[in-house]
Amino acid sequence: MALGRGLESLIPQKKKEEESSTESQPARVSAPAKSAVTTAKSDSIFYIELEKIKPNPYQPRKEFDQTELAGLAESMKQYGMLQPLLVSKMETTVSTGTKVEYQLIAGERRLKAAGLAGLRQVPVIIKNPNETAKLEWALVENVQRQNLSPLEEALAYERLMKEFNMTQMQVAQKVGKSREVVANRVRLLDLPYEVQRNISEGKITEGHAKLLLGVKNQERQRYLAEEAIKKDMSVRELEDLVKQEESYKTKLPRPIDPELEGYKKTIQDAIGTPVSFSGSRAKGKLAISFYSQEDLDRLIKRLTG
Repeated sequence: MALGRGLESLIPQKKKEEESSTESQPARVSAPAKSAVTTAKSDSIFYIELEKIKPNPYQPRKEFDQTELAGLAESMKQYGMLQPLLVSKMETTVSTGTKVEYQLIAGERRLKAAGLAGLRQVPVIIKNPNETAKLEWALVENVQRQNLSPLEEALAYERLMKEFNMTQMQVAQKVGKSREVVANRVRLLDLPYEVQRNISEGKITEGHAKLLLGVKNQERQRYLAEEAIKKDMSVRELEDLVKQEESYKTKLPRPIDPELEGYKKTIQDAIGTPVSFSGSRAKGKLAISFYSQEDLDRLIKRLTG
């Protein structure tokens, strides 16, 4: 499904939002850059006070590059905000009448930069989607712009599935990705918190994380992640380390059964030659060693008595 087409189906073509006393007259804004959220040509752009816009609680992006924000803020000081924010209108009854505020749907990076730039008013397009659409738009806006880290994307997908009872396939259709991509992202949340933090901070990549998911023990996952960071390992180098560990585990001798060892000593003392066990007390093999024809004849006589 084409992403733009899917979003158009989420945004019905509505008449212009009625102008409230807190909104400025519709204003012309320079042609915006292409956005993940498609708006109708008839949508009016209003200028509203920055302080009246509340952050989007569904914003999947947790980390913002401060250098990029500062650069965008400098640009806004010179040219203003060229692309309007997408907001929804919220009205609450207070003792003095009706309080009007706005909740951001898409454009959190621009909103933060506008605050740094000291803008008092910013251009907005007002929509009134349901709660599911707000989360979908916030997610798709960021995913399409490739601004989310793998872990932020995973958390957003998980939230869609838990809060709105979506399957992985439904999430994949909403964001224009395959179900396998969504499933692999969500699996990252199975890693220990410390490893997830390393992914968020860019200390290890998603490729490293996929290898760690193949290690069952969480303590080993933590250790291997620390080793990868400490030694600046590539994904291939970490893969080699994981394989070495698995190979070492398969070669480790089995724990000694004290009772079997007692049986072995008793038999050896009785027949005067080394013996060995394989298997367990319930089922296994007993091997008797001999070193010459004479030794074999002696053992046969001893055993057949």
